[in-house]
Amino acid sequence: MTLPICAICAKTGVLCNVCEERLKEGKISELDVELSKILYNLGKSEIGFDRAIDTKKFIIILTKKDNIGKIIGKSGDNIRKLSKDLGKQVRVISTGDLEETIYDFVAPARILSINTVYKPDGTTLQRVRINKKDKKKLRMSLKEIEKLIASLTNDKVEISFE
Repeated sequence: MTLPICAICAKTGVLCNVCEERLKEGKISELDVELSKILYNLGKSEIGFDRAIDTKKFIIILTKKDNIGKIIGKSGDNIRKLSKDLGKQVRVISTGDLEETIYDFVAPARILSINTVYKPDGTTLQRVRINKKDKKKLRMSLKEIEKLIASLTNDKVEISFE
């Protein structure tokens, strides 16, 4: 199990000096701390995640592939509890390779392709082509999706519909 805060802090609900310092430095957020406490209690210390992102409509939990099922829980029990406790809909996304992460962000929309565009100035751009019929299926705005993917991958992202 890996959480943004140590297991003792997650169990007690009180941050130690190290975790408090990480919070002050911005390495972890208040949401990471709150979610760590909830998941520690839900999973009896067996559920972990990398970080959480708060958007306008969702809370996105980024985790390794093997933790996704644990976070969702049997019949979706854990994710319903998380949504209730956090007051927003929760989405769990894998932190695997770039393509999987992009697929998770735009689901249930269908991706036609993901291409790397090499610009003349030497920079690169990830262009995600989505079926134009699926534009209404996106759960977040284009700018929000592009910003979130870019923050995770350190690459610029452009979404187009064809």
